[in-house]
Amino acid sequence: SDSNPTSASMAAGGESRCPQGRLFLPLIAASLCFLFILGGGPAVDKSKLLSRWRTAPRTQSVIKRGFIQDENVLRPKTSSLSFTPSLREGSHRRMIPLSSSISSSPDPDSPISSMSPEARGRKRGSGRQERPQPNQQNGDEGTIAKEGRAVDPGELLVPPRLPKHPTNDKVNRILERCQEAITAVYAKKVEPPLKPPSSRGKFQSSEDGKERGLESKIFSNANVDLGKIDVVGFDYDYTLVSYGEELQSTIYDMAKTRLVEAMRYPTNLAEFSYDPAFAIRGLAVDLELGWLCQLSHSSDVVQAYNGRTKVSPEKLFAAYSGSSAIPPEKRKERFKPLNDLFSMAEACLLADVVDFFVKTGIPFNPRIVVEDVLKAIGSAHISGAMHRAVLEDVEKYIEFPHHLREILERFKSSGKKLWLVSNSQFWYVDGGMKHVIGDDWRDLFEVVIVGAGKPGFYTNDNPFREVSARTGRIKFKPIEQLEEGGVYTQGSIKQLLRITKTSGEKVLYLGDSIFADLSEARRSYGIATGAVIHEVKEEMDKQKGSAMWRYARHTTHVLSHSFRLIQEEMGLSRSADDIELLDKLESEVNRWRDIQEHVINANFGSIFRAGDAVSKFAASMRRHADLYTSSVENLRFYSTEQRFYPDGGHESVPFNDPLLDYIIGDDSALL
Repeated sequence: SDSNPTSASMAAGGESRCPQGRLFLPLIAASLCFLFILGGGPAVDKSKLLSRWRTAPRTQSVIKRGFIQDENVLRPKTSSLSFTPSLREGSHRRMIPLSSSISSSPDPDSPISSMSPEARGRKRGSGRQERPQPNQQNGDEGTIAKEGRAVDPGELLVPPRLPKHPTNDKVNRILERCQEAITAVYAKKVEPPLKPPSSRGKFQSSEDGKERGLESKIFSNANVDLGKIDVVGFDYDYTLVSYGEELQSTIYDMAKTRLVEAMRYPTNLAEFSYDPAFAIRGLAVDLELGWLCQLSHSSDVVQAYNGRTKVSPEKLFAAYSGSSAIPPEKRKERFKPLNDLFSMAEACLLADVVDFFVKTGIPFNPRIVVEDVLKAIGSAHISGAMHRAVLEDVEKYIEFPHHLREILERFKSSGKKLWLVSNSQFWYVDGGMKHVIGDDWRDLFEVVIVGAGKPGFYTNDNPFREVSARTGRIKFKPIEQLEEGGVYTQGSIKQLLRITKTSGEKVLYLGDSIFADLSEARRSYGIATGAVIHEVKEEMDKQKGSAMWRYARHTTHVLSHSFRLIQEEMGLSRSADDIELLDKLESEVNRWRDIQEHVINANFGSIFRAGDAVSKFAASMRRHADLYTSSVENLRFYSTEQRFYPDGGHESVPFNDPLLDYIIGDDSALL
């Protein structure tokens, strides 16, 4: 039901002596005024008056995972109010966490106390925004106007009031210390001791001896000794060469045009545009339902979107036979993974098409729509239209790598051989490499293989064919050896290792696609693998620039410590009071973790997380990538003889954690 401020205030402050009368009189007055305007009285521009009434600001809200969500903010839930469900659950909104109990008079040292009453009050939007603009950063919480200036929404965060145990004083002492550790940060008495990963740790590069943030680091999942590596191989797209969001928009538009013109989809789709803020890499398409799904490491469907609307937990439960986990044999048949960056346009277009059919009530078969969208996206690649568009305006599409040539030359001068193995055709690779390296780029590589057909390149035993570097024509002569500077196509890793007399253990191969580039190379031939994951830096940059993320991360970390310490005090048996307290704390942890994820992406969160679990993408990366980093250019910070050891990854927590020291009694730990 619609919320009523009058009834809400009465519910909070006491009983109304005559609620019916207080509601009835304003209705009579409003009716008389309206009749007066229509029937007589002073001259009034009635069309303008009615227009203003129709366009007056309206706020629609929805309760979502512990927050009350309106057009601009998520605010604390109040039991005396009810809200009209929003028509669009998946739209981007700013978030304010709710506390289990929020004081009406905040701590004078808190950042909240310095705010105006208007800023502390409920903020209403002037209208519902259907789609974020393309220039909006994914997951950016944006700004909220306050007294003529922009305010970081981190200032609006309300620290949680932790629950108390009815009988266990030792548990309550731990909770008090946790509350102090949280409140001190929100009151700005101390800085959060656990800062974003990029500023939490440093490493000293070999390039110039200067310290670098962790966004420039190469992380290790396994032991890799570059001194024992004889060959360094590279993929081309999103590895040696990276693209901006303009390419995704171009792919989206090409596929959209094909749907409308060649497949006779509704012409309304022509008005849609690519939304970089909607999806993330690592999702999966449910081929039967047309849903975009986020899977955990154990293949649980953590969340899904039907078009642009988030699927309810009840529908998820019903769709997967009472369990969100999908058996491995069915998973391959039912889900198509979206693991490379080219798939971002695919995810957005599929969501938009499904959303259009759902919202307009047009009957459709989800599997057919999914297949059509995949074909339309594939046509942009197969036809070469996307590749021609890139080479016609390389400055627009290709992000220039300023240090790439020096990295390749340093590896070559150290005695290592360089391979380029790409699925793209030679004319496209040649055009891009001439732009980023120069006309002599092939002199740096011992082997250049195009049209490789990965991942089949790692499993078949096809022979190589030579490509004319002058005309692009594929020759027919048999290939018994690969000449340095030559260009070849098709073939297989088995043939490549045989012809070059190279052992797989002596090769390091870097690429952006876990399954197309890395998994079979490592599993079948023992090749050391490196994943280029651009999102590592992108997510770290968002964390660094967000007070909201910093506060939420600090709160989540404190609560996680409290969980462990409290359960140690509770011992082996659990009373009903113990269970109730743990449930409340767990709810708080989940709430604040959601806030962290919202900073990264308002719909799906981080590509490395799926709810409170590791995502399927992150688990696959850990399994198949020995190394990973945000850019090939980060190699310049390391010696060509560097030895890498497992380091826990970019999300690991340092061993010397001052928060834990403070909670267990060291008052100086947060100073």
